[in-house]
Amino acid sequence: MRDGYVIANFNATVAVELGGEIGVVQAHPMRSLPLLVAGDKVVCEAEEDIWRVIELQPRTSVLERADRRSQMKALAANLTHLGIVSAAPPGVDDFLIDQFCIAAQRCGIEAMIIVNKADRYSPEETAEFEKLLSVYAALDYPTALIDTKSETGMAPLIDLLQNKSVALVGASGVGKSSIIKQLLPDLDVRVGAISAATGFGSHTTSVTFRYALPNNGVIIDSPGVRQYSVAHLSADDVRAGYRELSIIGETCRFNNCTHKVEPGCAVQEQLASGSDSIARWRYDNYLKLSAPS
Repeated sequence: MRDGYVIANFNATVAVELGGEIGVVQAHPMRSLPLLVAGDKVVCEAEEDIWRVIELQPRTSVLERADRRSQMKALAANLTHLGIVSAAPPGVDDFLIDQFCIAAQRCGIEAMIIVNKADRYSPEETAEFEKLLSVYAALDYPTALIDTKSETGMAPLIDLLQNKSVALVGASGVGKSSIIKQLLPDLDVRVGAISAATGFGSHTTSVTFRYALPNNGVIIDSPGVRQYSVAHLSADDVRAGYRELSIIGETCRFNNCTHKVEPGCAVQEQLASGSDSIARWRYDNYLKLSAPS
């Protein structure tokens, strides 16, 4: 028997990295196992050169989202962070960033805010995005302003990824693929090994892959995760995704304060005073996301 990590799920079989001389293999999960996803730690055994996954080891976290039937579906496992990538174009969307922050909170992982394409921005745009990142940094979210054109441009992100397991998510066009290519210069070799082991061809736009990084980190490429709807969440769940509301709300008059209309609301008092303890745009996003659908 061998321990390994699921690299990708191809429906009936999974690609598993067993390490050492064995490397990547195609394995058939036992029917008793739940859906296996990139990042899962598993136990495999071979019988006449056919590998089977016989055990799923406990997950420390699971990234999941609702499908079209509002059923929660696992996408990746054993993450420490959700890497939320934005860029202009298509646009640095703080509303989308906040939705992903809520997703990370719900999944029990941290959010990491990344603004890409820094080499394209004017000084005014750079200052604007640095100001936005400073709001998240003040809430203890790791942040990075990067570009994929040079080692210097990638350095802030590479530093953040050390010893972390991060799934990259974000809208189409923000440059996630370029980030992956910069982090993994041998990407074609890795994809070739997976293809040779599984027979499923090259990296597709719909499959989530797990890649080990040289700095003891892990990057999980989730190309299909371009947005996260909070429509299935309660207002309490949405509120829990706003750290500043949780902190300031501890001094509200009512324990179940929604921070909207209640008397003695500490959040409303902070907003009225012009305090920088909560950004007005973050509060406006909260109102939109917690409104009844």
